[in-house]
Amino acid sequence: MLQINLKLKTGADNRNNKTQIIPLFLQHMRMGVFDVLPEGSLDGLTAEDLRLLLNGVGDINVSVLISYTSFNDESGESSERLVKFKRWLWSIVEKMTHLERQDLVYFWTGSPALPASEDGFQPMPSVTIRPADDAHLPTANTCISRLYIPLYSSRAVLRQKLLLAIKTKNFGFV
Repeated sequence: MLQINLKLKTGADNRNNKTQIIPLFLQHMRMGVFDVLPEGSLDGLTAEDLRLLLNGVGDINVSVLISYTSFNDESGESSERLVKFKRWLWSIVEKMTHLERQDLVYFWTGSPALPASEDGFQPMPSVTIRPADDAHLPTANTCISRLYIPLYSSRAVLRQKLLLAIKTKNFGFV
């Protein structure tokens, strides 16, 4: 661990102390970044590029999320019922507020934002449709970006259970 020793002028103007500390802090921060990244790997990136790489895209685009997502079926139900269920799910997600979508993606993947590109998602998000059960909440395994949802009996039940699950943050190993 790096330790910075700097004598601050006691009783001095705070701006003087800041002008000493900030450049030194930035220099050491840069050294720390290049301890884990090859020098030059950030060349050509704008500040916005770097922000997107580090934070992802905060505005959850439902079309992008749909394109990233695969489905697994454990319900044993007919394909017609599964297609209907998927339509319910995406229509609910489309009608969510910005914050609810972020909460959903956090609940599902452990990150409140989508990566800047498909390459940033490892593993890609998936939904496992479990057997019909209106009593249980959806759960998630954030390590593998998998959302487990029982095949609920109605769109209203799906909406209620999904919103309750993301508010209670009921994720973990299932």
